[in-house]
Amino acid sequence: MNPTGVCATEPLIHGLRGVGKSSLAQTAAYKIAQGHDPIIVSCDPQSTFKSIIKDIFDEAFGKDPRVVEEIRAKEGTLGVALKGFSGLLKGTSSTKEKEIDEPLSVNDAVRVIQFLAETMKGKPVFVVDEFDLIQSPEVQRDFANLVKQVSDKHVEVCFIFCGIADSAEALMAAHGSADRYFHAVDLGKLPWDARIEIVETAADALGIEIDKTTVYRIAMICDGFPYYVHFISEKLFWRVFEAQNGGKVTAELFVLAMEDAAGAMDMKLRGPYEKATQKYDDTYSALLFAVADGHELRKRSSDIFTVYLRVMNDLKKEPANRTQYNNRMNRLKSDAHGGILTGTRQGWYEFSEKMIRGYVRLKAEQANVSLSPDHPDAPSLLKHKVGE
Repeated sequence: MNPTGVCATEPLIHGLRGVGKSSLAQTAAYKIAQGHDPIIVSCDPQSTFKSIIKDIFDEAFGKDPRVVEEIRAKEGTLGVALKGFSGLLKGTSSTKEKEIDEPLSVNDAVRVIQFLAETMKGKPVFVVDEFDLIQSPEVQRDFANLVKQVSDKHVEVCFIFCGIADSAEALMAAHGSADRYFHAVDLGKLPWDARIEIVETAADALGIEIDKTTVYRIAMICDGFPYYVHFISEKLFWRVFEAQNGGKVTAELFVLAMEDAAGAMDMKLRGPYEKATQKYDDTYSALLFAVADGHELRKRSSDIFTVYLRVMNDLKKEPANRTQYNNRMNRLKSDAHGGILTGTRQGWYEFSEKMIRGYVRLKAEQANVSLSPDHPDAPSLLKHKVGE
Protein backbone atom coordinates (compact mmCIF):
# COMPACT_ATOMS: atom_id res chain seq x y z
CA MET A 1 0.00 0.00 0.00
CA ASN A 2 1.28 3.47 -0.81
CA PRO A 3 0.90 6.46 1.58
CA THR A 4 -2.52 7.36 0.10
CA GLY A 5 -3.86 3.90 0.93
CA VAL A 6 -3.92 2.67 -2.67
CA CYS A 7 -2.36 -0.69 -3.54
CA ALA A 8 0.93 0.35 -5.15
CA THR A 9 1.29 -3.15 -6.60
CA GLU A 10 -1.32 -5.87 -6.60
CA PRO A 11 -0.56 -9.01 -4.53
CA LEU A 12 -0.04 -12.17 -6.59
CA ILE A 13 0.02 -15.16 -4.24
CA HIS A 14 1.44 -18.38 -5.67
CA GLY A 15 2.57 -21.74 -4.34
CA LEU A 16 1.61 -25.42 -4.11
CA ARG A 17 -1.98 -26.57 -3.80
CA GLY A 18 -3.13 -26.63 -0.18
CA VAL A 19 -0.54 -24.29 1.36
CA GLY A 20 -3.18 -21.68 2.26
CA LYS A 21 -3.14 -19.25 -0.67
CA SER A 22 -6.89 -18.66 -0.66
CA SER A 23 -6.98 -18.28 3.11
CA LEU A 24 -4.17 -15.72 3.01
CA ALA A 25 -5.83 -13.83 0.15
CA GLN A 26 -9.16 -13.64 1.95
CA THR A 27 -7.58 -12.68 5.28
CA ALA A 28 -5.64 -9.87 3.60
CA ALA A 29 -8.72 -8.80 1.63
CA TYR A 30 -10.87 -8.41 4.73
CA LYS A 31 -8.08 -6.50 6.45
CA ILE A 32 -7.64 -4.06 3.54
CA ALA A 33 -11.26 -3.60 2.46
CA GLN A 34 -13.14 -0.56 3.70
CA GLY A 35 -16.83 0.15 3.32
CA HIS A 36 -17.81 -3.26 1.90
CA ASP A 37 -16.78 -6.89 2.23
CA PRO A 38 -14.28 -8.05 -0.40
CA ILE A 39 -15.57 -9.36 -3.72
CA ILE A 40 -14.23 -12.90 -4.19
CA VAL A 41 -14.47 -14.76 -7.50
CA SER A 42 -12.90 -17.98 -8.73
CA CYS A 43 -11.68 -18.90 -12.19
CA ASP A 44 -12.28 -22.11 -14.10
CA PRO A 45 -10.82 -23.46 -17.35
CA GLN A 46 -13.60 -21.74 -19.34
CA SER A 47 -13.16 -18.33 -17.70
CA THR A 48 -12.26 -15.36 -19.86
CA PHE A 49 -11.12 -11.87 -18.95
CA LYS A 50 -14.57 -10.57 -19.80
CA SER A 51 -16.45 -13.23 -17.84
CA ILE A 52 -14.36 -12.65 -14.71
CA ILE A 53 -14.98 -8.89 -14.81
CA LYS A 54 -18.69 -9.61 -15.21
CA ASP A 55 -18.53 -12.02 -12.24
CA ILE A 56 -16.98 -9.27 -10.12
CA PHE A 57 -19.70 -6.85 -11.21
CA ASP A 58 -22.51 -9.34 -10.50
CA GLU A 59 -21.00 -10.40 -7.18
CA ALA A 60 -20.87 -6.79 -6.02
CA PHE A 61 -24.60 -6.39 -6.49
CA GLY A 62 -25.55 -9.85 -5.36
CA LYS A 63 -23.79 -9.69 -1.98
CA ASP A 64 -24.63 -6.25 -0.66
CA PRO A 65 -28.10 -4.76 -1.22
CA ARG A 66 -26.81 -1.32 -0.26
CA VAL A 67 -24.83 -1.21 -3.50
CA VAL A 68 -27.95 -1.70 -5.61
CA GLU A 69 -29.72 1.06 -3.70
CA GLU A 70 -26.82 3.44 -4.17
CA ILE A 71 -26.62 2.63 -7.88
CA ARG A 72 -30.33 3.23 -8.38
CA ALA A 73 -30.00 6.55 -6.61
CA LYS A 74 -27.21 7.48 -9.01
CA GLU A 75 -29.06 6.50 -12.21
CA GLY A 76 -28.89 9.27 -14.76
CA THR A 77 -25.77 10.82 -13.23
CA LEU A 78 -22.83 8.75 -14.43
CA GLY A 79 -23.54 8.63 -18.15
CA VAL A 80 -21.49 5.45 -18.71
CA ALA A 81 -22.64 3.63 -21.84
CA LEU A 82 -21.00 0.19 -22.05
CA LYS A 83 -22.67 -2.58 -23.96
CA GLY A 84 -24.71 -4.60 -21.49
CA PHE A 85 -24.03 -2.16 -18.67
CA SER A 86 -25.93 0.74 -20.25
CA GLY A 87 -29.31 -0.30 -18.84
CA LEU A 88 -27.90 -0.02 -15.35
CA LEU A 89 -25.54 2.91 -15.65
CA LYS A 90 -27.41 5.27 -17.97
CA GLY A 91 -30.42 7.31 -16.99
CA THR A 92 -33.35 4.90 -16.89
CA SER A 93 -35.53 3.35 -14.26
CA SER A 94 -34.66 -0.18 -15.38
CA THR A 95 -33.72 -2.71 -12.70
CA LYS A 96 -32.31 -5.42 -14.99
CA GLU A 97 -29.11 -5.70 -12.99
CA LYS A 98 -28.59 -9.40 -13.85
CA GLU A 99 -28.97 -9.00 -17.61
CA ILE A 100 -25.44 -7.78 -18.12
CA ASP A 101 -23.30 -8.72 -21.08
CA GLU A 102 -19.54 -8.95 -20.88
CA PRO A 103 -17.49 -5.76 -21.35
CA LEU A 104 -15.76 -5.43 -24.71
CA SER A 105 -12.21 -4.40 -23.88
CA VAL A 106 -9.69 -3.64 -21.15
CA ASN A 107 -10.79 0.00 -21.32
CA ASP A 108 -14.38 -1.08 -20.73
CA ALA A 109 -13.24 -3.13 -17.74
CA VAL A 110 -11.35 -0.16 -16.31
CA ARG A 111 -14.51 1.95 -16.50
CA VAL A 112 -16.46 -0.82 -14.74
CA ILE A 113 -13.88 -0.95 -11.94
CA GLN A 114 -13.93 2.86 -11.67
CA PHE A 115 -17.70 2.77 -11.42
CA LEU A 116 -17.59 0.14 -8.67
CA ALA A 117 -14.98 2.17 -6.77
CA GLU A 118 -17.15 5.30 -6.92
CA THR A 119 -20.35 3.46 -6.07
CA MET A 120 -19.06 1.21 -3.30
CA LYS A 121 -16.91 3.97 -1.79
CA GLY A 122 -14.36 3.04 0.83
CA LYS A 123 -11.69 0.72 -0.56
CA PRO A 124 -13.10 -2.16 -2.62
CA VAL A 125 -10.95 -5.29 -2.77
CA PHE A 126 -11.35 -7.91 -5.50
CA VAL A 127 -9.89 -11.40 -4.99
CA VAL A 128 -9.39 -13.48 -8.15
CA ASP A 129 -8.77 -17.05 -6.99
CA GLU A 130 -7.68 -20.17 -8.94
CA PHE A 131 -5.93 -17.89 -11.44
CA ASP A 132 -3.69 -20.79 -12.50
CA LEU A 133 -6.66 -22.24 -14.38
CA ILE A 134 -6.32 -19.35 -16.84
CA GLN A 135 -3.95 -20.67 -19.48
CA SER A 136 -4.68 -18.12 -22.21
CA PRO A 137 -1.82 -15.65 -22.75
CA GLU A 138 -4.38 -13.10 -23.95
CA VAL A 139 -6.33 -13.28 -20.67
CA GLN A 140 -3.13 -12.96 -18.64
CA ARG A 141 -2.10 -9.97 -20.71
CA ASP A 142 -5.52 -8.33 -20.33
CA PHE A 143 -5.38 -8.61 -16.55
CA ALA A 144 -1.86 -7.19 -16.43
CA ASN A 145 -3.02 -4.27 -18.57
CA LEU A 146 -6.11 -3.81 -16.39
CA VAL A 147 -3.99 -3.62 -13.26
CA LYS A 148 -1.62 -1.16 -14.95
CA GLN A 149 -4.43 1.16 -16.05
CA VAL A 150 -6.19 1.01 -12.68
CA SER A 151 -2.90 1.92 -11.01
CA ASP A 152 -2.11 4.70 -13.50
CA LYS A 153 -5.56 6.23 -12.97
CA HIS A 154 -5.16 6.02 -9.17
CA VAL A 155 -8.41 4.12 -8.78
CA GLU A 156 -8.76 3.26 -5.09
CA VAL A 157 -9.28 -0.48 -5.40
CA CYS A 158 -7.06 -3.46 -4.75
CA PHE A 159 -6.83 -6.71 -6.69
CA ILE A 160 -5.45 -9.87 -5.09
CA PHE A 161 -4.65 -12.78 -7.41
CA CYS A 162 -3.74 -16.28 -6.30
CA GLY A 163 -3.02 -19.54 -8.04
CA ILE A 164 -0.94 -22.71 -8.11
CA ALA A 165 2.47 -21.99 -9.61
CA ASP A 166 6.18 -22.15 -8.83
CA SER A 167 6.58 -18.46 -9.65
CA ALA A 168 4.64 -15.29 -10.42
CA GLU A 169 6.02 -15.42 -13.95
CA ALA A 170 4.25 -18.75 -14.51
CA LEU A 171 0.91 -17.07 -13.78
CA MET A 172 1.61 -13.94 -15.78
CA ALA A 173 4.02 -15.28 -18.39
CA ALA A 174 2.28 -13.44 -21.22
CA HIS A 175 3.18 -9.96 -20.00
CA GLY A 176 6.84 -9.06 -19.99
CA SER A 177 6.40 -6.21 -17.49
CA ALA A 178 4.08 -8.01 -15.10
CA ASP A 179 6.58 -7.74 -12.26
CA ARG A 180 6.10 -3.96 -12.22
CA TYR A 181 2.43 -4.24 -11.36
CA PHE A 182 2.34 -7.25 -9.05
CA HIS A 183 3.86 -7.97 -5.68
CA ALA A 184 4.70 -11.68 -5.80
CA VAL A 185 4.08 -13.67 -2.61
CA ASP A 186 5.65 -17.12 -2.74
CA LEU A 187 3.71 -19.03 -0.10
CA GLY A 188 5.63 -22.10 1.00
CA LYS A 189 4.62 -24.97 3.22
CA LEU A 190 4.01 -24.33 6.92
CA PRO A 191 7.17 -24.33 9.04
CA TRP A 192 7.26 -26.69 11.99
CA ASP A 193 6.62 -24.05 14.65
CA ALA A 194 3.46 -22.89 12.84
CA ARG A 195 2.10 -26.44 12.60
CA ILE A 196 2.72 -26.99 16.29
CA GLU A 197 1.15 -23.66 17.18
CA ILE A 198 -2.06 -24.51 15.28
CA VAL A 199 -2.51 -27.81 17.11
CA GLU A 200 -1.59 -26.54 20.55
CA THR A 201 -3.61 -23.32 20.27
CA ALA A 202 -6.72 -25.22 19.19
CA ALA A 203 -6.29 -27.81 21.94
CA ASP A 204 -5.85 -25.09 24.53
CA ALA A 205 -8.95 -23.23 23.33
CA LEU A 206 -11.00 -26.44 23.56
CA GLY A 207 -9.59 -27.40 26.93
CA ILE A 208 -8.01 -30.58 25.56
CA GLU A 209 -4.86 -32.08 27.05
CA ILE A 210 -2.53 -33.22 24.28
CA ASP A 211 0.96 -34.64 24.74
CA LYS A 212 4.02 -33.38 22.89
CA THR A 213 4.55 -36.65 21.03
CA THR A 214 1.09 -36.51 19.45
CA VAL A 215 1.52 -32.87 18.50
CA TYR A 216 4.75 -33.69 16.67
CA ARG A 217 3.31 -36.74 15.02
CA ILE A 218 0.57 -34.55 13.52
CA ALA A 219 3.16 -31.95 12.50
CA MET A 220 5.23 -34.68 10.83
CA ILE A 221 2.33 -36.32 8.98
CA CYS A 222 0.88 -33.09 7.59
CA ASP A 223 3.89 -32.45 5.33
CA GLY A 224 3.58 -28.70 5.88
CA PHE A 225 0.06 -28.36 4.43
CA PRO A 226 -2.42 -26.44 6.64
CA TYR A 227 -5.26 -28.58 5.27
CA TYR A 228 -3.86 -31.70 6.91
CA VAL A 229 -3.05 -29.98 10.21
CA HIS A 230 -6.63 -28.75 10.56
CA PHE A 231 -8.20 -31.93 9.22
CA ILE A 232 -6.30 -34.40 11.42
CA SER A 233 -6.62 -32.19 14.50
CA GLU A 234 -10.36 -31.85 13.94
CA LYS A 235 -10.80 -35.64 13.73
CA LEU A 236 -8.70 -36.13 16.85
CA PHE A 237 -10.52 -33.51 18.91
CA TRP A 238 -13.90 -34.95 17.92
CA ARG A 239 -12.71 -38.37 19.10
CA VAL A 240 -11.68 -36.85 22.44
CA PHE A 241 -15.05 -35.13 22.77
CA GLU A 242 -16.96 -38.35 22.03
CA ALA A 243 -14.79 -40.35 24.44
CA GLN A 244 -15.94 -38.18 27.39
CA ASN A 245 -12.65 -38.97 29.13
CA GLY A 246 -12.01 -35.58 30.66
CA GLY A 247 -10.57 -34.08 27.51
CA LYS A 248 -7.35 -36.08 27.17
CA VAL A 249 -5.74 -37.33 23.96
CA THR A 250 -4.72 -40.98 24.14
CA ALA A 251 -2.81 -43.25 21.77
CA GLU A 252 -6.00 -45.23 21.06
CA LEU A 253 -7.92 -42.07 20.14
CA PHE A 254 -5.07 -40.97 17.87
CA VAL A 255 -5.23 -44.25 15.93
CA LEU A 256 -9.01 -43.89 15.53
CA ALA A 257 -8.59 -40.29 14.37
CA MET A 258 -6.10 -41.38 11.71
CA GLU A 259 -8.65 -43.88 10.43
CA ASP A 260 -11.32 -41.17 10.40
CA ALA A 261 -9.05 -38.79 8.51
CA ALA A 262 -8.01 -41.37 5.92
CA GLY A 263 -11.61 -42.39 5.28
CA ALA A 264 -12.97 -38.84 5.01
CA MET A 265 -10.13 -37.38 2.93
CA ASP A 266 -10.95 -35.44 -0.21
CA MET A 267 -11.34 -37.87 -3.12
CA LYS A 268 -8.93 -35.78 -5.19
CA LEU A 269 -6.22 -36.84 -2.71
CA ARG A 270 -7.47 -40.28 -1.77
CA GLY A 271 -8.44 -41.34 -5.30
CA PRO A 272 -4.98 -41.39 -6.93
CA TYR A 273 -3.52 -43.36 -4.00
CA GLU A 274 -6.31 -45.92 -4.11
CA LYS A 275 -5.99 -46.34 -7.87
CA ALA A 276 -2.23 -46.75 -7.59
CA THR A 277 -2.44 -49.41 -4.89
CA GLN A 278 -5.79 -51.12 -5.41
CA LYS A 279 -4.45 -54.28 -7.09
CA TYR A 280 -1.25 -54.84 -5.14
CA ASP A 281 -1.52 -52.70 -2.04
CA ASP A 282 1.59 -53.85 -0.14
CA THR A 283 3.69 -53.77 -3.30
CA TYR A 284 2.91 -50.24 -4.38
CA SER A 285 2.04 -48.56 -1.08
CA ALA A 286 5.57 -49.32 0.18
CA LEU A 287 7.03 -47.61 -2.88
CA LEU A 288 4.86 -44.54 -2.30
CA PHE A 289 5.83 -44.46 1.38
CA ALA A 290 9.47 -44.39 0.27
CA VAL A 291 8.83 -41.50 -2.15
CA ALA A 292 7.08 -39.53 0.64
CA ASP A 293 9.96 -40.05 3.08
CA GLY A 294 12.03 -37.04 4.13
CA HIS A 295 11.78 -33.43 3.00
CA GLU A 296 12.83 -33.55 -0.66
CA LEU A 297 9.98 -33.21 -3.15
CA ARG A 298 12.10 -34.83 -5.90
CA LYS A 299 14.21 -37.89 -5.17
CA ARG A 300 16.67 -40.07 -7.03
CA SER A 301 15.57 -43.60 -7.74
CA SER A 302 18.59 -45.01 -5.88
CA ASP A 303 17.70 -43.02 -2.73
CA ILE A 304 14.06 -44.14 -2.92
CA PHE A 305 15.18 -47.75 -3.22
CA THR A 306 17.23 -47.44 -0.02
CA VAL A 307 14.22 -46.13 1.88
CA TYR A 308 12.01 -48.78 0.24
CA LEU A 309 14.16 -51.54 1.73
CA ARG A 310 13.74 -49.97 5.18
CA VAL A 311 9.97 -49.65 4.69
CA MET A 312 9.64 -53.29 3.67
CA ASN A 313 11.59 -54.26 6.76
CA ASP A 314 9.12 -52.27 8.90
CA LEU A 315 6.27 -54.08 7.15
CA LYS A 316 8.07 -57.41 7.62
CA LYS A 317 7.73 -58.12 3.89
CA GLU A 318 10.18 -59.44 1.33
CA PRO A 319 11.37 -56.55 -0.86
CA ALA A 320 11.47 -56.66 -4.64
CA ASN A 321 14.82 -56.87 -6.38
CA ARG A 322 16.16 -53.82 -8.19
CA THR A 323 14.76 -54.80 -11.59
CA GLN A 324 11.30 -55.45 -10.17
CA TYR A 325 11.53 -52.19 -8.25
CA ASN A 326 12.37 -50.21 -11.41
CA ASN A 327 9.46 -51.75 -13.32
CA ARG A 328 7.00 -50.97 -10.55
CA MET A 329 8.20 -47.40 -10.19
CA ASN A 330 7.63 -46.90 -13.92
CA ARG A 331 4.12 -48.34 -13.63
CA LEU A 332 3.28 -45.72 -11.00
CA LYS A 333 3.72 -43.11 -13.75
CA SER A 334 1.09 -44.79 -15.94
CA ASP A 335 -2.62 -44.02 -16.20
CA ALA A 336 -3.39 -47.53 -14.96
CA HIS A 337 -1.96 -46.49 -11.59
CA GLY A 338 -3.42 -42.99 -11.63
CA GLY A 339 -0.21 -41.34 -12.83
CA ILE A 340 0.52 -40.68 -9.18
CA LEU A 341 4.25 -40.19 -9.89
CA THR A 342 6.16 -38.32 -12.55
CA GLY A 343 9.74 -39.14 -13.42
CA THR A 344 12.63 -38.39 -15.72
CA ARG A 345 14.94 -40.62 -17.70
CA GLN A 346 17.69 -39.55 -15.33
CA GLY A 347 15.91 -41.45 -12.54
CA TRP A 348 14.26 -38.64 -10.55
CA TYR A 349 10.74 -39.12 -9.18
CA GLU A 350 8.14 -36.93 -7.48
CA PHE A 351 4.40 -36.92 -6.81
CA SER A 352 2.35 -35.50 -9.67
CA GLU A 353 0.26 -33.62 -7.11
CA LYS A 354 2.48 -32.50 -4.25
CA MET A 355 -0.34 -32.42 -1.72
CA ILE A 356 -0.80 -36.20 -2.08
CA ARG A 357 2.49 -36.58 -0.15
CA GLY A 358 0.62 -35.69 3.03
CA TYR A 359 -2.04 -38.33 2.44
CA VAL A 360 0.63 -40.95 1.75
CA ARG A 361 2.39 -40.02 4.99
CA LEU A 362 -0.92 -40.43 6.81
CA LYS A 363 -1.32 -43.92 5.30
CA ALA A 364 2.23 -44.77 6.36
CA GLU A 365 1.37 -43.75 9.91
CA GLN A 366 -1.62 -46.09 9.81
CA ALA A 367 0.62 -48.90 8.60
CA ASN A 368 3.08 -48.29 11.47
CA VAL A 369 5.79 -47.28 9.02
CA SER A 370 8.13 -44.65 10.39
CA LEU A 371 9.07 -42.03 7.80
CA SER A 372 11.75 -39.40 8.16
CA PRO A 373 10.45 -35.88 8.93
CA ASP A 374 9.60 -33.55 6.05
CA HIS A 375 12.06 -30.84 7.09
CA PRO A 376 15.86 -31.10 7.22
CA ASP A 377 16.03 -29.57 10.71
CA ALA A 378 13.14 -31.62 12.10
CA PRO A 379 15.20 -34.40 13.79
CA SER A 380 17.04 -31.94 16.03
CA LEU A 381 13.84 -29.96 16.57
CA LEU A 382 11.95 -33.05 17.63
CA LYS A 383 14.73 -34.17 19.96
CA HIS A 384 14.81 -30.73 21.58
CA LYS A 385 11.07 -30.20 21.91
CA VAL A 386 9.98 -33.67 23.02
CA GLY A 387 12.75 -33.71 25.55
CA GLU A 388 11.48 -30.53 27.19
